[in-house]
Amino acid sequence: MPCLVFSLASEPDISLDVENILLQHFKQESNIAEKIKSSSHKNTFSVDISKHIVMKKTLHIFNKTLDNCDIKNIKQVTARIIQLVKMKIDMKEQQIMDYNQSYIHEIVNEIRREVDSAAKNSKYTFNNEYKIELSLYLCKMAAERFEDMHRAFKNANDPTVYLENKRDDFFKCFQISAKEQPPSQHC
Repeated sequence: MPCLVFSLASEPDISLDVENILLQHFKQESNIAEKIKSSSHKNTFSVDISKHIVMKKTLHIFNKTLDNCDIKNIKQVTARIIQLVKMKIDMKEQQIMDYNQSYIHEIVNEIRREVDSAAKNSKYTFNNEYKIELSLYLCKMAAERFEDMHRAFKNANDPTVYLENKRDDFFKCFQISAKEQPPSQHC
């Protein structure tokens, strides 16, 4: 008779997935591994105009300044990207699916797409530092939510967890049925 061996699926390391995916997406950047490591303590993101924005060259002349409308637009773009990513995560949670590392790729690609689109018709562009820091912030936030999502999915769908959670109920049912049996039918 063949021996059946069941292996438990390994738990995903979502933080490691985020790190590897960001390393892959930003591999052309110097010090990307160090930036990823140093970002682990950051829980917020805010645009730093002098650090994240580069003026475009028009007619061989650099526009030197941003007006208030440009600055407001830059902040709105950032807020919109953050909102889009949060909505994407909300949708994943509502679908009651387990975590998949493709979700991290989707987030990074969404950020890149939105940043590139926002800079098309403006006199400025968002530099790679902006894309990296925003991606680090949003992927860290997403990882925390994906860990919760994975835990909830596993608790709802893993038979071992289900049976473990029902152990007391099963034992109470057993006790009740054992009390109802005449003594001659007990083991």
